[in-house]
Amino acid sequence: MRLLAAAACMTALAVGAPAFAQLDGNALRSPLAESAGPGKQRPREAAARESRPKPNVAPGEAARRASREYGGRVLNVVLEDGPGGPYYRVKLLDGGRVRVVHVEARH
Repeated sequence: MRLLAAAACMTALAVGAPAFAQLDGNALRSPLAESAGPGKQRPREAAARESRPKPNVAPGEAARRASREYGGRVLNVVLEDGPGGPYYRVKLLDGGRVRVVHVEARH
């Protein structure tokens, strides 16, 4: 009896699924996923991203500056975009402690 009830629930779910998603060729499409997909930026966001200053400091240079100033071994360097312009977030390991420092990505 339980097996029959489970099969009925699964059938009901399978029948109701097309109301939320559409089959497009061999791929299942969802209207919500289309509007939020990669490359679907709003025009204002795309224009703002293009007008931001580009970094002119290499990640290796940012790592050397951070290591020279604060000491320790560089674990990671990531380019971030802040309100004041681009900067590198550099993780350093010094004496068993991890320290995160910011290095400006522009001279």
